[in-house]
Amino acid sequence: MIIDPHAHISPESFIEDVRKKRFGRAVTIEKGKPWELLVTRTKILGKERVHKNPLPKETYDVGLRLKGMKKQDVDIQILSVVPPMTYYALDKGLNRELSASLNEALLKIAGERPDKFRCMAQIPLQDPKAAAKELQRAVKAGHLGAQIGSNVAGTNLDDRKLDPVWRMAQKLDVPIFIHPIDVMGVNDRLKDYYLRNFIGNPLDTTVAAASLIFGGVFDRFPKIKFLLSHTGGFVPWIRGRWQHGYGERLEPKVNKAKAPENYYKKFYYDTIIHNAGAFEYAVKSLGVNRILYGTDYPFDMGYLKKAGKIPGLSKFSKKDQKKMLFDNVKKLYKLKV
Repeated sequence: MIIDPHAHISPESFIEDVRKKRFGRAVTIEKGKPWELLVTRTKILGKERVHKNPLPKETYDVGLRLKGMKKQDVDIQILSVVPPMTYYALDKGLNRELSASLNEALLKIAGERPDKFRCMAQIPLQDPKAAAKELQRAVKAGHLGAQIGSNVAGTNLDDRKLDPVWRMAQKLDVPIFIHPIDVMGVNDRLKDYYLRNFIGNPLDTTVAAASLIFGGVFDRFPKIKFLLSHTGGFVPWIRGRWQHGYGERLEPKVNKAKAPENYYKKFYYDTIIHNAGAFEYAVKSLGVNRILYGTDYPFDMGYLKKAGKIPGLSKFSKKDQKKMLFDNVKKLYKLKV
């Protein structure tokens, strides 16, 4: 059996809520070519910003999704929403409503096909107390954890206002999956050549991981479980620089964090790196027990080929391959399959 914990969806029942203008002008549907566009309007510093998020048909057509899973040899997907649907720049009261709608929609899909789907909650991080409460409610209802963005409308994840969320996640013993959103530099030096994704996405995940380490989050919540998308961004490759800098500078010690080498194996990492040598290095340096299969389905920057053909996977024993494709996911998400 192969389980994919990095698979995104835009639930059709949520899209219907948007079409019915349940959320006013904040989130609307616009017809686009070749996809529909989910349009979000936010006000930042008094100015309205419009974000147009294209939705591949596979994000809301469950039939197409099942065909895609079959081609990939994936037995079960753990569904999370399309990352821009975290909506951290919207009014916090509105996002509580959006999150509840999304979470009910996710549970409906998982409930209709429990042989194929499980789900992770969306939580309104701009309201940490409400996010902790929604996480508790969602897990009780059947969600296996939560997906969050790499920042909260520009605020890093070590902000102590977020501690109620980490406290609840630790109490419930559920994983938090971190995916890049609203990455830095998209309107500046990363605006060309799709650098906002090529560099911006892994960079923002890296900033999130560094903030959690140097911000002392693991020290305040030693049993918390974070899964980093895209093999942790640049984390595996830059760890030596962080370790060296920790010995030379005072800034990384302000929150009394230990040397960064103490924390890398507290994270979990998915397999999306697209290079055999890099994948082999990541697994050997981070530990095979910390690596989980992932696809980023259905987006083009993900790994959408057969699971067993991941570049570099064949370098490992059948036992270790099984760990990465199934055992580690099952253990982290406490799946009964």
